Amino acid sequence: MSEMTMNEIEIDNNQLSAKDRAELEKAQPMWKMILTQFMDHKLAVAGAAIISIFMLVAIFAGTIQAVTGIDPDAQNVGNRYLAPMTTASVGLDVRETEIERFITDNPEAADVVQKALVEKGIVAVAEADAIYELGAQEISKALSDLKSLNIAETAGLVSIFNNFETFHLFGTDELGRDVFIRLVYGTRVSMGVGVLVAIASALIGLLIGSIAGFYGGMIDTFLMRVTDALLSLPHIPVLIVIAAIDLSKIPWLKAIISTSNESIFKMIIILCLFSWMSVARLVRGSILSIREREFVLAAKTLGAKDSTIIIRHMFPNVIAPMLVAITLGVGESILFEAALSFLGLGIMPPTPSWGNMLNNAQELIYQAPFLAVLPGLLIFLTTVSFNYLGDGLQDAIDPKAIRR
Repeated sequence: MSEMTMNEIEIDNNQLSAKDRAELEKAQPMWKMILTQFMDHKLAVAGAAIISIFMLVAIFAGTIQAVTGIDPDAQNVGNRYLAPMTTASVGLDVRETEIERFITDNPEAADVVQKALVEKGIVAVAEADAIYELGAQEISKALSDLKSLNIAETAGLVSIFNNFETFHLFGTDELGRDVFIRLVYGTRVSMGVGVLVAIASALIGLLIGSIAGFYGGMIDTFLMRVTDALLSLPHIPVLIVIAAIDLSKIPWLKAIISTSNESIFKMIIILCLFSWMSVARLVRGSILSIREREFVLAAKTLGAKDSTIIIRHMFPNVIAPMLVAITLGVGESILFEAALSFLGLGIMPPTPSWGNMLNNAQELIYQAPFLAVLPGLLIFLTTVSFNYLGDGLQDAIDPKAIRR
């Protein structure tokens, strides 16, 4: 049986062209092997796709707002708790305010439109009240009447009347704000906080872990005892205490903190302080095993500096666990941000985040369940996606797991 197999292989090998044989014998580059192995992890690929979608939504939040024409902070108290896929009209008071602004800013165009409305018999009131009377009608009929005038002066008014009616894909919240556009901007805040915290904590953990692992002795003991002390603290209660601190009272932070970004800045600082410890221990363990290897001893023998050995020889060997720690850290940071915002100590309204949207919806779970389900679902999808991405990266980058 083995002889037949060898013969078959010999025949197949003879049938291959020289080009095909050279392609098979050519060594694959490392990035291609990593990518191939990563693509075999279907859940990791799905997680990466979901994260990419959320990243694109966060980056192009302003563009999405421009396309939809909806302001995330625009309130319409008359249309609260609307169900998803609903079209709503603004109240008469809002219409009158917008029409008055148009007349004040464009008096000549307003006069032409008012005269045309009265002359064509579209409204039966004085010219001064013609546009107000039109604004009180149904939006579709008012737009049809305006377009029937066939004059250039109606262009600005048509744009204003178009904004009187909005489509709400995911409904509205307790203040009549559009849930979809707030989720879009909440994605920017939650993902931004999660990614920034994960990267910052990874860098801090890399620095502390590598110093502790490489030098050992008293330095290692001191740094690891500090790490253990911080790990032993109950995170949520400590985060709650620190979240209550007013950072604007600290002199050197006044220049970079404003009322609009204070809660976001504070959240990033708080989460960075308590997110680097696991990364530091992970890096320290890797450095401890690497520092006794032959290539490190050879570098020391050749007179390489400690910084050169750590940065050029040791750091590349801890990239795999570091990447996994970063991806898992993003999901954990988003969960912590959501937890603090849910408790009212995280990102402060009106800035939307998934956590404070959940906090606002907790009393309306029976009246408007979609307000809690949608941000909760996004938090769940993001956290699970980052976990699967970390798992896939661990399998793909681990040298022992790479199939050559």
